[in-house]
Amino acid sequence: MTLRSITAEMRVLDIVTLVPQAATVMAEWGLHCSGCSMGGQESLAEGCLAHGLSEEDITLLLQDIEDARRTMPARPPELHITAAAARAVRALAEQEGKLEKGSVWSKTGGLAVILDDQGGFCMEFCDRPEEGDRVFIQAEVPDVRFFVSVLALGRIGGATVDMREGRFKLDLPEDECACSTQSCDCERKENREKRKE
Repeated sequence: MTLRSITAEMRVLDIVTLVPQAATVMAEWGLHCSGCSMGGQESLAEGCLAHGLSEEDITLLLQDIEDARRTMPARPPELHITAAAARAVRALAEQEGKLEKGSVWSKTGGLAVILDDQGGFCMEFCDRPEEGDRVFIQAEVPDVRFFVSVLALGRIGGATVDMREGRFKLDLPEDECACSTQSCDCERKENREKRKE
């Protein structure tokens, strides 16, 4: 799911992934969907209508969420890719038949960084970037391209895609985390680590 703006058709879980403050905004409107086991899976419009909000209310709620998004700390509009990650993507593309072994990658295809079903980020092959996506390459493997929406960069901008321990990793700058405010455990983990030292 490549995104350029928050819409009422988006799942609540996806909105909170991109704009963690949206959970607070929705709660102020009487919507506690992000904390509800089913609510996170439904669209914002479905949740609003189920709670008796009007179309006009939904429009105002979206404006409030957009205002909250604008107050998020600015993230650099970039994605860094390690050579190991780019080589692993190329090998995976060959393995999955997206690219013939040893051939040059298409000038349009690449790997999109998108929202997953769990309210996090994942990557999938696609034929071309969506309109408005930013395209990133790694200098040592220039035919492997990564596509990221501007909206997603607002959440993960400045991150590094790496391949280590047999898995792709999305590493944010050390002073940031990609957790939603409701599920962030980073500070507690950091305190546990300090106690172990």
